[in-house]
Amino acid sequence: MKLIITDVSVLFDFYQLEILPEFFALKAEISTTSFVYNEIVIANQVVEFEVYKRSQKLNVIMLTDEEQDAVNQFATKRNLKSLPDKTMLWKSIQLNCALLTCDRKLKLEAKEHGIEVHGSIWVIEKLVEENILYKSKAITLLEELKTVNDRLPIEEIDKIIKKLKI
Repeated sequence: MKLIITDVSVLFDFYQLEILPEFFALKAEISTTSFVYNEIVIANQVVEFEVYKRSQKLNVIMLTDEEQDAVNQFATKRNLKSLPDKTMLWKSIQLNCALLTCDRKLKLEAKEHGIEVHGSIWVIEKLVEENILYKSKAITLLEELKTVNDRLPIEEIDKIIKKLKI
């Protein structure tokens, strides 16, 4: 089973689209760091994500004091805005695992470290590939995703929609 570390933006996308059960049905071990998990602060979201944490569908990685020191000293080429982003990148490098994020700077930084990196759009494609979603549902979700997360590349979403319609 493939290990994937996710950021909060991807989790929020799927929370908004109401497809967390489908997301956690992927053939992957979904993890995040405690720093990222602590960014979930809205009561309804906390309750829902706690279900996935308790059922071990979402693994929350706790960093030791030594690891936190290493993260603080970890130099990146780009100014990553948040410590949670830096913990995800650092941990994905340590574990040599894929990273899910919608943050452009983090994606570029991860790629330069040789880390496989994807975002919410890719996840929806994987859900179709793994027969978790029908193509028609994926098209609807991709259309919704354009409004849920306006930082995503609309042209790429439209290409995938067109491909799914075939």
